[in-house]
Amino acid sequence: MAYVQPALMRSTVTPEPNGIKVVIPAKRNWFILLFLSFWLCGWAVGEFTVPFEFFKHDTPAGAKLFSLAWLGGWTVGGGFAIYAWLWQLKGEEIITLTPAALLRKRSVFGYGRQHEYGIQHIKNFRIAPQGYNPFDFSSAGQFWGMSGGIIAFDYGAKTYRFGIGLDESEANLIVNQMKQLVNIPE
Repeated sequence: MAYVQPALMRSTVTPEPNGIKVVIPAKRNWFILLFLSFWLCGWAVGEFTVPFEFFKHDTPAGAKLFSLAWLGGWTVGGGFAIYAWLWQLKGEEIITLTPAALLRKRSVFGYGRQHEYGIQHIKNFRIAPQGYNPFDFSSAGQFWGMSGGIIAFDYGAKTYRFGIGLDESEANLIVNQMKQLVNIPE
């Protein structure tokens, strides 16, 4: 009888001189990646043809105003789609835990903002699957695989999350390794 092979971790956990570093690559959703690839081709056509219409001399002023407003929204939407596509392609979360702080960075090709949380203020470090609410604007990033996460902690009066796309089992392994390294207050 052949047993099913145990799943490997997607993330990498590396000991650091003063802590631990966890790198979690974005969970690729091939449907979203392919959909955005095609959508961005159509987006580029609109992004580059509408400005030419705007500068035609025979275009009425109302049409120019509408084109300008449409182009603004189209550009913002395209910027989001490009970021989502790049996240699917090469995004990752980098979590560094030291005895003094937890550092969280979501990066694409190494670029991204880093947030630092003081260990003394972190409470209730846990596994907490997050529900999806289609009417909550912050849930939009969950659909695209760019926000949320299964690992949560309370920091003051707000809950922060990381571990986007992790399975509960892998998240448990990470949380246990982090708790062994640093005494996180309960």
